[in-house]
Amino acid sequence: MKAGTIGALCAAAAVTCTTIAAAQDTSTVQAVDREIGRVQIATVPVPANRILRTATFTPSGKILVTYSDKDDTDRQLVRLAIMDEDGRNFRPIFAQVLPKVEKDNGLRYMVFADNKRVFLGDFVVECVSSLDACTKSSLLPVEYPAEVAAGDHISHRWSEMIIAPDNLHVAWTTLLSNYSAIVFVGEMRRQGQGYRIVNPRIISTLDPFRKDPAHADGTLAIPVNGGEVKQFVAGGTGISLVGAVKRDLPDSVVQHLDTDLTEGITDTPGYTETTIFSPDERLGITMTARFSKADPAILGLVPRPYPTSLNMSLPMLAYTYAVDGVRGERSGNIGPALIDIAKSKTREGYLGTNLSADEQWVFRSPMSWHPGGGKAMWIEGHRGDGAVRIRVATLPDYKAGPKARMRPFPRKIPGSSSDMSLVKPYAEKSQNIDVKVYGRNSGFITYRRTPEGVIEKTYSNFSDTPQAVYSGNERIEVNLGGRSTYTANVKLSGAKPGVMDLKMTFGPLRARLPAQLIFDRDASGMPLTHGYAEYEGRRLDAQNLAP
Repeated sequence: MKAGTIGALCAAAAVTCTTIAAAQDTSTVQAVDREIGRVQIATVPVPANRILRTATFTPSGKILVTYSDKDDTDRQLVRLAIMDEDGRNFRPIFAQVLPKVEKDNGLRYMVFADNKRVFLGDFVVECVSSLDACTKSSLLPVEYPAEVAAGDHISHRWSEMIIAPDNLHVAWTTLLSNYSAIVFVGEMRRQGQGYRIVNPRIISTLDPFRKDPAHADGTLAIPVNGGEVKQFVAGGTGISLVGAVKRDLPDSVVQHLDTDLTEGITDTPGYTETTIFSPDERLGITMTARFSKADPAILGLVPRPYPTSLNMSLPMLAYTYAVDGVRGERSGNIGPALIDIAKSKTREGYLGTNLSADEQWVFRSPMSWHPGGGKAMWIEGHRGDGAVRIRVATLPDYKAGPKARMRPFPRKIPGSSSDMSLVKPYAEKSQNIDVKVYGRNSGFITYRRTPEGVIEKTYSNFSDTPQAVYSGNERIEVNLGGRSTYTANVKLSGAKPGVMDLKMTFGPLRARLPAQLIFDRDASGMPLTHGYAEYEGRRLDAQNLAP
């Protein structure tokens, strides 16, 4: 249809719409899972005179768009619009310069289930009617608990924040000045001319170590709850977040608030972070490096004991290398992948379907699902000119189940704490750790960590089960502005044997190519990055990551 024809139709119908660019880059792939069938991927067109920033599906199936006009110069000027899922009927609903708030972390756009409000992090955009019919909107501030709102102990008040389907409960991750984080839930209540988060509770583990009653010099390592929050699931009683189950690199997990159970959703040796569940919670789209040339899977191939409490700080290097670098100039992709949740949880080696079609376009947040359950959306940015596009995967053969039923928010959350006085001491806590963890079957692990970024872990015939015995050591020295080095000489004996004989040297984390692997040779002629990891017959060589 020609632009003039579209304009005539808009005028005749007395609606607001703008000429849109033609859809492009449409393709169809066959999903790995038979039950899903075909996956049709297309770019959603937007008005040609708008600069797209981001977009997400709303609870009614429309698209909430954040954008700029070509003459906008103030990045604090936020413009919101609603449009149809095909890009038509683009209708602005909000435009205002947001006050700059200390300790903020930019802007996020989370739509409430009531389809009337948008949570931006430190503000709420509120419409009298639904977003679909919004003609008047207001900007209302959000007051966080005083213990996390500001102060020298706070780096960013929130990193990510999410809203439960009950339109009341929220969760967020606060970043602290000592490079640690705490995860909270609370109730966001309208009070006066704004919102206030009340009844906050800490749901992340503050101390992963306990005294070992069986050994005077021993410590029990406790699996760590909490991570960057991504989505309320299980009817609002669970949270999809970044975590780990058996590997030192992140995977996607669900923390069930009513049971204190943390459930692994993905299991890949490389970097996987976010899973956004479909409305029926049977499918997911996942931010991941599993299909990337820059997948740092060599670091996570061999499972190690207690990867959350005895971690080696590898996630920071892996994220910078596999995500930041790829969003810049490094060859590779970071997804998303389409997964069957049940298979991802139970089938070893399951990867799902790669939805990244063009290496010049790289995934950006957010990901979202159409309420009908047959379409998933994400944002991509272009490497060359920084352009942004909306991508939608349509599943024409998939029979979506009913939306997960909303459940009452848990009145009691095992392992949580309402004592907000714990926040500041935790933020000021030294990162000195020196513990000895005995195996339930044999041996022990010594783990030492210093505030200077040096971690050493030694396995002395450590075994929690006769089927797996660890020996050897790992060491990492992190230097944000210089070279960071990780070495591993680890042997895993038993039913599933493994070996790590590896040295990885990374360049500065803030650079044109951040965390670049360095393959120059040292004085002895040995490459600064070399070696391999092997597990259950699969071998990964460091040399394969050479640029």
